[in-house]
Amino acid sequence: MYEYGMSMTTSDTIALNRSVPDVRSPGCKHWNYPTDLPSASVVLVFHNEGLSVLLRTVVSIINRSPPHLLAEVLLVDDYSDKSEYPHLGHQLEDWVAENDKVRLIRNRERQGLIRSKNRGAEESVGEIVVFLDAHCEVNTNWLPPLLDPIKTDPTTLTVPLVDRIEYDTFAYSSIYHSVSKPVGIWEWGLLYKEMRNHMEDVKDVKELSTAYQSPLHAGGLIAVNREYFLSIGGYDPGLLVWGGEQYELSFKIWMCGGRIIWVPCSRVGHVYRMMVPYGFGKLVHGVKGGDVINTNLKRVVETWFDEEHKEYFYTRQPLARFLDHGDITKQLQYRRTCHSFSWFMTNVAAPVYQDFPRLPKNVFWGQIKFADDTEACWRPRCREPPCKLEMSTDCFIIHDEVLRLNELGQLGVGERCLTAGSLLSGRNWGREIVIGVCPLGSVGDNWSYDVEESRMKYSMKTGSGGQVSLCAEMRGMGEVIVLAICDMLETRQEWVWEEYVPYWV
Repeated sequence: MYEYGMSMTTSDTIALNRSVPDVRSPGCKHWNYPTDLPSASVVLVFHNEGLSVLLRTVVSIINRSPPHLLAEVLLVDDYSDKSEYPHLGHQLEDWVAENDKVRLIRNRERQGLIRSKNRGAEESVGEIVVFLDAHCEVNTNWLPPLLDPIKTDPTTLTVPLVDRIEYDTFAYSSIYHSVSKPVGIWEWGLLYKEMRNHMEDVKDVKELSTAYQSPLHAGGLIAVNREYFLSIGGYDPGLLVWGGEQYELSFKIWMCGGRIIWVPCSRVGHVYRMMVPYGFGKLVHGVKGGDVINTNLKRVVETWFDEEHKEYFYTRQPLARFLDHGDITKQLQYRRTCHSFSWFMTNVAAPVYQDFPRLPKNVFWGQIKFADDTEACWRPRCREPPCKLEMSTDCFIIHDEVLRLNELGQLGVGERCLTAGSLLSGRNWGREIVIGVCPLGSVGDNWSYDVEESRMKYSMKTGSGGQVSLCAEMRGMGEVIVLAICDMLETRQEWVWEEYVPYWV
């Protein structure tokens, strides 16, 4: 049903020119934009895309863009399989031929999203290149607000606010409160986050709709002066397929003299797919561990971070040290002409530290194994909180599943934290260990590892205001791991840390 990561059955029943709700801030209706704005090429890269979703994206752009500002919609086919998806062959070509402002180019081999965007920019004819995904719908008067700041300053990259289109029903809705001004930030594993910045005290509707700066752009939906984009090298062509490009471009623009502006009066709906519906093929052959995303992120980190901030990334992603990020000689040569990353963090991205402070070093990282049987280890039962830990003999690590205990007592796995959960009663007395969301702004907790006793301990307050240390205890293979009263005679409480060496090393 979701072959394309979304319900094409539903999409095929919806008109290509359907209306969508105007979710802009009320103040947006009071803005007047110059009529002599630069022209724009809208670039859509696709690979094995559903036809009605792709065409609806194009139709919405044509219908809701001032004709004198829209130079073209340029479709870049990243080597779709036309035998498996014949609608992307002659049927698409015939449709394009009937629309003067639509152009189609095809890659002769798979390049991935990042390199295909670079090709789209090179082939485009507008003064501004606007990158959108191929499963979007633009909203009312979306284009002039994106172009206006670039006309004023050609080193500006502008970002629309992105609304949600449901992958199953295609319902369109805003994910933002009307009085918020979100900005893009990140945690130190370089997972994208946002600060919503609610502004309930601001009564001026025009102020709420004013464009503003952000350290990071939100993803693949941006506008930028074409000549400027190409002059800074576009996206790093050494990045594979997709992933990490928003960081690379954001850091490069800010650190090398440009700026990033979020534009609340430009709204674009985006289908958040249920899953990525295609593989990466030959593009990822030879990538260590098959970990394309973290390989790309390491390339960005090694290019743009200084030594202090590199350590925060590797503290959060220990296995990334074993990945091969490729040759970055050319990127570093350009990087040396720009501001330092510390300058960027001080002058642009200081809000990141509010939610994601500097990381303490790891005291231990890897796997926690049962002392009596090192073939058994702590294993999350699921990927998303709330989730419990169990004893397992499946100790194969995928990407960022290593455990980390830092100097301030926080025990983490990926972007999540381990803490005490529900109290078990009766013969099974103890507290479950659960994986939950790490508290924003905090990098500490009450975990410790006693090397001499081989015990993982967690300190908790008692009802009388005192403190008690509980010890992690196994209750059987496949059973949850609990925190129990420490007992030096209880061998089920004995654990050893083992650093994990990836199989590809």
